[in-house]
Amino acid sequence: MKRLFTTTALVASMALGTAAASDSVDNAPREMAPPAQTEGAAMDANDNLETGSINSSDVVSINGNAAVMSDSAISARDLIGATVVGPTGDEVGSVSDLVFDDDNALEQVVVSDGGILGFGGKEVAVDFEGATVTRGEGDDPEVRIGMTAEAIEGVAEFDKTPYTDAGDRLGSAYIDREVRLASAEDRSGELHDLILDDSGAAKYAVVEFGGLLEIDSQLAVEIDSLTTASAEEPFSLSMTEEELRQAPVFHYDADDVASASDL
Repeated sequence: MKRLFTTTALVASMALGTAAASDSVDNAPREMAPPAQTEGAAMDANDNLETGSINSSDVVSINGNAAVMSDSAISARDLIGATVVGPTGDEVGSVSDLVFDDDNALEQVVVSDGGILGFGGKEVAVDFEGATVTRGEGDDPEVRIGMTAEAIEGVAEFDKTPYTDAGDRLGSAYIDREVRLASAEDRSGELHDLILDDSGAAKYAVVEFGGLLEIDSQLAVEIDSLTTASAEEPFSLSMTEEELRQAPVFHYDADDVASASDL
């Protein structure tokens, strides 16, 4: 079972008139009063930090040869397709893609309003800083934005073309993309997922190498080890075959580690 996440971004508030004038949505965060905290609760939180528990900014916990995704981390694969709701909780669309900046940080979430029966939908780009990602029904990810369905209609449609040509700016360009070892181009695999921290920065790529390497497990490799490529070319992984075999096995949930050890 994949582990899901909660980001710390705030819900955006946005007026329709402002939205209509921009190709992408600049969401100004709404001020929210922090919840009251008792003295005992604060002491418990400090105790947890002192005992070395995973901080909210951690992406994976490395334990031996296992890399386990943390509660606060974000799976790009899970985020694409997630339900999007407006400020009142009404569904306004779904996440159709993700836009990354040149530093591999999630910049915008592309929202599709779905159109009629799933056809002819309109896509708009919403700043990630103005979105809140939580768990919805059935533990599926859900994205809340500060726009109603009517506001989305007033925003200029998002043009994917410049990002598609770049080859490494869209989340969809990473998922299921071929990746080759730079040291041995005949050793190829597939990029299964990107794992982001709670601020949206991509930290790890989850790769699978079968074929000649016969590595059946999903492996966690640092995002900086990937060399970007044009849209038509596979990614290049700057690791040797030996380094790849020593990479930690990736797990979405700690329970998966226990299950694997029982086999």
